[in-house]
Amino acid sequence: MIKHIFACLMACGLLLFAACNQSKDTDLPIDAATAETPKAPASAEGDIIANQYIIELKSEVIASARERLDWSAVETREDKVEQMELLMPKVEAELTAWLDRFDISEEQILQIYTAAITGVALKLSDEQYELIRRDGAVASIEYDRMEKLPDFQVESIERNPDARAQFTPCGITNAGGFATAGTSRWIWIIDSGIDLDHPDLLVVTSSTYARSFVGGSANDCNGHGTHVAGTAAARNNTIGVVGVAAGAPVVPVRVFGCSGGSPTSTIVAGINHVAVYDLPGDVANLSLGGYYGFGCSTGSGYRSSLLSLGSSGTRIAIASGNSFNNAAYYQPACINGTNIHTVTNMRCNKTYYDDPTYGGNFGIPPVDWIATGTSVYSTYLNGGYATLTGTSMATPHVSGIMQIRNNSPLSGGTVSFSGSNYTIARR
Repeated sequence: MIKHIFACLMACGLLLFAACNQSKDTDLPIDAATAETPKAPASAEGDIIANQYIIELKSEVIASARERLDWSAVETREDKVEQMELLMPKVEAELTAWLDRFDISEEQILQIYTAAITGVALKLSDEQYELIRRDGAVASIEYDRMEKLPDFQVESIERNPDARAQFTPCGITNAGGFATAGTSRWIWIIDSGIDLDHPDLLVVTSSTYARSFVGGSANDCNGHGTHVAGTAAARNNTIGVVGVAAGAPVVPVRVFGCSGGSPTSTIVAGINHVAVYDLPGDVANLSLGGYYGFGCSTGSGYRSSLLSLGSSGTRIAIASGNSFNNAAYYQPACINGTNIHTVTNMRCNKTYYDDPTYGGNFGIPPVDWIATGTSVYSTYLNGGYATLTGTSMATPHVSGIMQIRNNSPLSGGTVSFSGSNYTIARR
């Protein structure tokens, strides 16, 4: 009898010990017990930055500020900003609490996203990466990559704004001509900044909206962003050039320094900045990108932020890239969604620009429109003007069209290339 009791006690003890061990094994600083298949980047191609990742959390775990926003209470830009400034700290607090479970140091946090998405850009050890990608709260994890302004060709520069009387470039004519823009719908130039003092541009210079994510001010030291802004919205005055949406407010969101290279994580921070302050009817121009590879349309680190902007009524124009390749392999050009428009380029005489050096990326989808991108004359640094070539130059024609129309472009005919008909964007 005593032996029987002792055996029972030993058996119970072993069960308790096993239960305690099981509890200890599953009581990890992550939700490993309920995790789905570990998340992994969709592509290992492109210019990957070692040990840097963009991580997005599931909205049902921590919803972004934009998802929590009461749009019915938004009548003005100020109404929206007031709500967003109350909501974002709450999202950040919840996100920080989640991060604390992984022993992430402050130095490892590159970016925090709370507006369009809930997420972070982190520098991680291999061990931290393995823990985080298995957490059930994670919606996606992507490699951070170096992106660039698409290669463009500077054909000429004129420093004197009075060098010639105002004229209308052929790209504006091909887009259906210019129209005087209202000022309630802004064009956000996510680029290298804008020449803040250019006499031919209506630049929103308030530091609340005009922002640099690469240090310094939102002033342009590269020239690319200023050129883009002019095609979209140069004033209808007596000097220089006129844009499609003449006189529309342009807002510099500087995500590139003078050299024109930047991580995806920095550019996504710029997109999330727009998500704080935009209103339905605004336009965002992204004449930028980089190679991603297969799975781009669903795996790109840009995807959720851009879908969030587009679904709320902000229209987005994206350059297809200048690698004379399939645009489906390049981010963010590969992304399709509501109010998202990918643009390739044509010559002034409406023939496809097929020079392999500066030829536009192609493929329908994701390319939606074609516009003039060859030998485009527009605003440039130090109050000047320049002639540039590339899909970056085609894209702002579509941005200007969408600002004027408060809608997608109309068809202005087609241009054929390699068996596909590309629709010319027209207002």
